[in-house]
Amino acid sequence: MNKLFLRLFVSVFVLISAVSFAQNVHNGVNLYEVKAGKFDNGKMWTFDNPPLEYFKQTYGFTPSKEWLDHARMSALKFATYCSASFVSEDGLVMTNHHCGRENVTKVAKDGENLAENGFYASTLAEERKVPDLFVDQLVQIIDVTKEVQAEIDKAKDEEERINLRDRKIEQLEKYWSEKTGNIAQVVSFYSGGQYSVYIYKRYDDVRLVFAPENQAGYFGGDYDNFTYPRYNLDVTYFRVYENGKPLKTEFYFKWSKNGADSGEVIFVVGNPASTGRLKSTAELEYMRDYMYPKYLELLSKAIVYQKMAIENSSSPAEKQEAEDNYFSMMNSLKVVSGIVKGLNDPVLMARKKDFEKTFWSKIESNSKLKEKYGYLKNEIKETVKELLSESKKSTGNPFNPPENVRKIQNSLDAKNILLGRALYEVYGNSIPPDATFTLRLADGVISSYEYNGTIAPVFTTFYGIYDRYYGFRKQHPFNLPERWKNPPPEFRLETPFNFISTNDIIGGNSGSPVINKDGEIVGLAFDGNIESLPSDFIYTTEANRMIAVDSRGLTEAVKNLYKATKLYEELINGKIPE
Repeated sequence: MNKLFLRLFVSVFVLISAVSFAQNVHNGVNLYEVKAGKFDNGKMWTFDNPPLEYFKQTYGFTPSKEWLDHARMSALKFATYCSASFVSEDGLVMTNHHCGRENVTKVAKDGENLAENGFYASTLAEERKVPDLFVDQLVQIIDVTKEVQAEIDKAKDEEERINLRDRKIEQLEKYWSEKTGNIAQVVSFYSGGQYSVYIYKRYDDVRLVFAPENQAGYFGGDYDNFTYPRYNLDVTYFRVYENGKPLKTEFYFKWSKNGADSGEVIFVVGNPASTGRLKSTAELEYMRDYMYPKYLELLSKAIVYQKMAIENSSSPAEKQEAEDNYFSMMNSLKVVSGIVKGLNDPVLMARKKDFEKTFWSKIESNSKLKEKYGYLKNEIKETVKELLSESKKSTGNPFNPPENVRKIQNSLDAKNILLGRALYEVYGNSIPPDATFTLRLADGVISSYEYNGTIAPVFTTFYGIYDRYYGFRKQHPFNLPERWKNPPPEFRLETPFNFISTNDIIGGNSGSPVINKDGEIVGLAFDGNIESLPSDFIYTTEANRMIAVDSRGLTEAVKNLYKATKLYEELINGKIPE
């Protein structure tokens, strides 16, 4: 009887162990053995704390202060949603077509369809001022961490902590705005581990110079969005004016005549909008299990109504606005779906948990840090647990919750301020802060990746756009504008058109200049592949790729397809041709 019981016990133990092991193995990977990657938190470096030693060791290149200052002053924030840059001494601005699309529509005259036909001003007199459009240039960065944190430390509870922080930020922005005569924005990094004042010079006389047809800028539509290979002329050029004349500036990126090659180090200079890479795994799981699914449900319903709005449009302008809104919604649907897929990837989440485990072990091993922050580990988990419970009881928009849910969220935000301090005390600037729609420098290399059982071409060419055009029988969204259908013989189809690289980008980076070690334009960032979508919470290099328009493709199209000779000469020479 005892032997029978022992055999039964052993069998049950083996079965339980096998099930337990199976639950912790994903695609042959033992989740217990998964470790966080060195750059899981990304490569979006701030300009006041660039990792110079890392650049030197990795690329044999150390950007000088002059290089960094020139890049910072040549880059721009495009309105409140994209990035851009100066590309000539005469204030010529380059950004993405999908960033400038609504602004192109604003300057259309009666009877014009610029969305369908594109636009080119061959003279300064023909350039059209865009109402309400502005670009911001980052001219100064000031560390105000001590001032803000000293004010926060006066708080007696969580609510007061947030109120004191917000009041101090408002005071600092007012002070620095009045002192400099420019726009001052206090930026919180590491959820409160560091604070800086960013001083911006704003230019609000911005005029349209060149825009391709929608079908060239957004070729492939939503089907090709966040995919690769790609074939998009996703570019629009504007010009900044000051006192009624084209701006004269020493800060602009020169054009690379040779572009970049496979394996070459390149840098993206832009304004990534938002990431959640330093969030606790408890909060990420809340977003995965409740917030994002609820958002997708609401978004899917809104898309149905937006389709109806397109069908019922009473004018070309109304239809264009409805289509722009639809494209934006479909873009969001793809993005959030990709994030959710990543959050449901056990391996990626295991990497996040390993980073968190290492972080808390560092806190626990330091008596001072443990006393200051040790309690946060469990408090954050309990607060998120309460947030999930109360959120599920509520209905409606997760981004506009009822008061009781908002209070719990505020409590979590207050705890995250302290968590951010703890992260900064442990890691300092060795890891970059989450994206905050402020200027960052992201390094990477031009590199292929495996997909669909094959490998992706590092570069695409203009030949590819015609392959898709004919392959899809010229049907929308793979149809071509008229001028593209029978290109002139001088238009070189073998020219590199789009390319991929490992640079770390996110929404907000659209329109970012891509430069080489010499600070020259080699491309224009416009998208990421489908594998890049989880980068909202974790950066990987295995298959995550930025997609950019090649500098050679940009000038080839402008010169030989659009016959915009003066624009071509300005790009190549960095100034308006005489």
